[in-house]
Amino acid sequence: MFFALLIFVLAYIAIASEKFPRHWIALIGGVLLIVFGVLSPLEAFSYISWETLGLVTGMFVIVSILQQAGFFSWLALSAVRTVNYHPASLFAVLILLSAGMAMFMGSITVMLFLAALTLQLCQMLKLDPVPVIIAEVCAANTGGAGTLVGDPPNMVLGAMLDFNFADFATHTGPISLLAAFILLGIFYILNRKVLKDAHSLLTEETIQEIEILHQEPVHTHLTRVGVIGFIAAVTLLILHVPLSELTGLPINGAAAALIPAALAILAVRRDERKQVMLRVDGESILFFAGLFVLIGGLEKVHLFEKLAESLAQTASTNPTGLVMALHWGPGLASGIVDNVPLALAMGYVIKDIAAIPGMPALALMVWSLALGVDIGGNLTPIGASANVVAYAYMERNHTSIGWKRWLIVAGPPTVLIMILASLLVVFKGQIGWY
Repeated sequence: MFFALLIFVLAYIAIASEKFPRHWIALIGGVLLIVFGVLSPLEAFSYISWETLGLVTGMFVIVSILQQAGFFSWLALSAVRTVNYHPASLFAVLILLSAGMAMFMGSITVMLFLAALTLQLCQMLKLDPVPVIIAEVCAANTGGAGTLVGDPPNMVLGAMLDFNFADFATHTGPISLLAAFILLGIFYILNRKVLKDAHSLLTEETIQEIEILHQEPVHTHLTRVGVIGFIAAVTLLILHVPLSELTGLPINGAAAALIPAALAILAVRRDERKQVMLRVDGESILFFAGLFVLIGGLEKVHLFEKLAESLAQTASTNPTGLVMALHWGPGLASGIVDNVPLALAMGYVIKDIAAIPGMPALALMVWSLALGVDIGGNLTPIGASANVVAYAYMERNHTSIGWKRWLIVAGPPTVLIMILASLLVVFKGQIGWY
């Protein structure tokens, strides 16, 4: 366990320092786990979530096509016209759109799309895009907690403990929605002066300048290909589980994104294909792969299981305390490690706890855990996959956000809505609605 934990901590510190390419740090960390015998090459390979990598790669390709077409610039100009160039209105719409979309198509897909759009909008309105995109990430992870398909930990817990879409939508859905609106209020209060200043600087002359600068022609063929590919991918992401059951074919999240992406690339003209592929963020894909191996090392030495068991033993004499511990312990931990293996390990533990007389109902523990690990992932740039995607996009196309700024912007709102969610789960337990 010592080597796995040491390598993870050192890699985490190096990534947070931002002095080295993070994809190389993650990959070197994975190699060291193999060198020190923590993982065999085959085990390292097996711990990589190929479904996540396939999903991210497919969506990267589709978004790249839309960027090459100038679609996001056109969409941004249409959006600012719709709200009459009012920054505060756009801010509210983007955050609520992020939370709402993430309930049905997953937070990764949402942030791949919204990060590109938001950067275009902020450049038009002379706004700093960093707090806007961080707010969108927090909203996406919070909204994703509301349904079975919104965030990967929910899918893990639902499949393992036999909870369906309706169960999550009924119990975590209302809490997630309320938390998203409160999140909007918090972020608006924190950014109201900046939004007001941006609005006051907008004159007829600046609006005309924006109109002239951003009225670039949209590439019709690429736009058509990209939009059809995006709609097909989102549709498959929403319906891939029932479609897989109906057809008997193994349609997962990776297939849902890669099939439309592959068809879209084939539909792109040969001379444009190279430019599209050069826009794809290969470094983020490598970083994901290395990060999965690093976390796989912790899972191999049963660190998550031991943490989960100690958590359960500590709170075993206090059922309400256990519900709170299941929310806060894994929730805060998910800001450091990937929440999918964490949810998997905790799922086995709460299943055993539910069989003990006097313990909280299994459903109540699932809602507490799911809300904790989903929302807690907001805390750092690598706390959830949506964070990694948005952070990497900003680094590639605008500027580095930095861990310090992320923690300052995302930390307080995340803690506040985690408090809200934990209290509402306890209230559900008190009234027996779970």
